[in-house]
Amino acid sequence: WILFESGFCCLMAHPNATQKLVLQPYVDKKGSLDQAGAKEKWKTLENAIHHIFQQNASSLSFQHLYTSGYHIILHRHGDMLYTGVEDTIRGHIDKERDKVLNQADASFLESLLQHWEKHRTAVNMIRDILMYMDKNFVPNAGKLPIYDLGVKIFGEHMLKNPKVSGKIRSLTLTIIKAERSGETAPQRLLLKNLTKMMTEVSKREVYEPILEEAFLDDSTDFYKVEAQNFFSSSTVPEYIRKVLKRLDEERDRVERSLDEGTKEKIEDRVKTEMIKEYKMNLIEKESSGCLAMLQDWRVDDLRLLYECLKLINDVDPMVTQIKRHLLQWGLKFVVDSDNVKDPILIIDGILEKIEQYKDLEKRAFSIKEANNKTVPDPTFQKAIQKAFEEIVNKNQRLPEFLSLYVDSKLRKGKSQLRDEEYDIVFEKVLVVFRYLREKDVFEKYYKNHLAKRLLGAKSSSDDAERSFIQKLKTEYGYNFTSKLEGMFQDMKVSADTMENYKQWVSARGKKSPCDISVHVLTTTYWPGGKSPESVQLPEEVRLSAELFKQFYIGSHSGRKLTWQYTMGTADLRLRLPASTRPYDIIVNTQQMLILMFFNDKQSATFAEISAQTSIVGPDLKRSLLPLVHQQKLHSPILKKPQNTTIKEIDDHTVFTFNEEFKSKCMKIKLSQVIQKENDDEAKQTRQKVDEERKWQLDAAIVRLMKARKTEEHRILVLELIKMFQGRFTPSPDDIKKRIESLIEREYLERSKESRSRYNYLA
Repeated sequence: WILFESGFCCLMAHPNATQKLVLQPYVDKKGSLDQAGAKEKWKTLENAIHHIFQQNASSLSFQHLYTSGYHIILHRHGDMLYTGVEDTIRGHIDKERDKVLNQADASFLESLLQHWEKHRTAVNMIRDILMYMDKNFVPNAGKLPIYDLGVKIFGEHMLKNPKVSGKIRSLTLTIIKAERSGETAPQRLLLKNLTKMMTEVSKREVYEPILEEAFLDDSTDFYKVEAQNFFSSSTVPEYIRKVLKRLDEERDRVERSLDEGTKEKIEDRVKTEMIKEYKMNLIEKESSGCLAMLQDWRVDDLRLLYECLKLINDVDPMVTQIKRHLLQWGLKFVVDSDNVKDPILIIDGILEKIEQYKDLEKRAFSIKEANNKTVPDPTFQKAIQKAFEEIVNKNQRLPEFLSLYVDSKLRKGKSQLRDEEYDIVFEKVLVVFRYLREKDVFEKYYKNHLAKRLLGAKSSSDDAERSFIQKLKTEYGYNFTSKLEGMFQDMKVSADTMENYKQWVSARGKKSPCDISVHVLTTTYWPGGKSPESVQLPEEVRLSAELFKQFYIGSHSGRKLTWQYTMGTADLRLRLPASTRPYDIIVNTQQMLILMFFNDKQSATFAEISAQTSIVGPDLKRSLLPLVHQQKLHSPILKKPQNTTIKEIDDHTVFTFNEEFKSKCMKIKLSQVIQKENDDEAKQTRQKVDEERKWQLDAAIVRLMKARKTEEHRILVLELIKMFQGRFTPSPDDIKKRIESLIEREYLERSKESRSRYNYLA
């Protein structure tokens, strides 16, 4: 349409038009228009509408038609005109419907689409000649525009007709069924045009009830049967691949043939019938389910199963199965009697399993976020962490075993690490350490083992030692490592002290009977092993010790020196009648006492050795073990009765000096066996730890109550658990006992207003 100030002209082409375009002059008809006149003009318009539907509009004068509609509206006969147009379109659709229904099934959908295109073209033309009504009457009367009215009538009288909608439904589903089975080539353009038609008419009232609902219901039935067939004839990975392929096919079908809103709905139907209904079967299927994948460690298949279950946002059953499998292995592994004999084997096994599941987390249970960053699945990560925490804390001796493991890596020997390997080992150890609930127990054992390395000069690297302590400090703060750092400080101060001692001896013209190197240790930093108050030291050693004591006490007034005979080493020279050259032997202090005792005796019983050296029980057995053990490079220094194990030694067991001792080396360093504690020793260590915890709890309770003056029992318990969670987890019963003890000692009192509240007593 081209509008001019004085009127308009219509420019409209028709495919069948042969006449030349004629621009008619505008005719202005004035005067009133009664009902009869309006009906007469409507007859003209009605006849024109029939010609438009019959595709015979070339003979029409659109100027005249527009003017007729204009006058009808101008003289307030709009209701009559609108109703007439509506009835005419409806009547035409009713006639066309019969023609469509008479079509054969093969051409029905194409015929329907052709009628739709013709209808749209016709309604557009009707809208053009009645544009004045569309612009003025329709908005004021609250009615549908002419084009929308025509589309609505087509939907109600054509598409919603039960026979038409039934044929649309059945023929469309037949096409889709043939596509799924691969019988025919996809008729995607036909289906897409059909979908466009129905969604333009009304997505909610036409497309969804006529096509989408039927498509979804039919798909549900189809995939219910197919899932049964697939599952019975496939392994789990094969089944999942088939499901994923079907999902891709349905997504592609919707994108190319149906409405975009159908995609999520069909995905849900496929996922429900093929995944959700079979999730436990997929996880538990014998020989190919989750357990079989774990046993054969098929990571790619586990990833496939995880991604499949992730589609329904329900990976919990799979994660639970994996956690159960891990616990089944771990809880048995850490308490197995054969494994417990070798603490290093247990820690190596746990570390290996942690690395294995860390790799599994990365390869099979990771999620790619929007920024393409890969993060672990939180459900899997949390479950595995809880499983390892339960495994690590199943055996109460794991803190000791972990300390022994670190000791084996930091101690000089064949298994000594390269500098670049320390950090890798330490990071792995810290992973296990974080799982420990009783970190204070680890600290106690680690302090014992560190002391032996430092005092025996067994540490492979001071830098590595300090690096590990720094990592512990970073994780759990200064309080956790303050004593360990104090031990290193003592070693440094002791080196300076020995330099001063040598200068002191030289300045006074004195000479020590034997060379000694003394480490002065701060009592609160170092482990307090049971050391005999006095032993019968060799005369040379005794005089040298007295000389150092004289120097130290003179330089540090008010201090007290207590010799620790369970610590330290000695260099001995062994001369044998059968050997022309002496052997130099490096032993610990207790072994020195034992060997010096055999200077005057050829043989002695266990009881006699214990009485002479003041070394008792397990300590004496531990010291004797390297002396009676056959080594690769040398024979045993002492002989014990044949077929007698260390455990079978009693007070009457006789030990004899081996005069036929031979060694491939002239300098022998007896390997000191770092053994795990026996049951009695472990029990004693546990008692010491429990005693230390009592004092720590007492001190913490007093500090809290002194600051708050009064507090409820429940809040006090929660505060204490939170305070100590980095070292150990005190039980509410233990806390209650300590509170009762403090009440008895008059540090606290129960509130008179409430029995569950405590007051601090200054």
